Amino acid sequence: MSVHEDTLQGLQEILDYVKGDKSKGRTVTVELSDEKLEKRQLLWRKINALSDAEQEKVDVFVDELKHA
Repeated sequence: MSVHEDTLQGLQEILDYVKGDKSKGRTVTVELSDEKLEKRQLLWRKINALSDAEQEKVDVFVDELKHA
């Protein structure tokens, strides 16, 4: 599944949950050090500053990394 498809599926599950389907609910706890959190926030700011076409290239690159 691509990042886009994963995102759409997640959003649909959120809508279903809000509408009352509690079977889609889940909790994930992720602990990050302050340093890792700052690095990730910086990365997201950089990605958000890219054009839509450049962001799509980032999506493809990340998908390829996940399958490497």
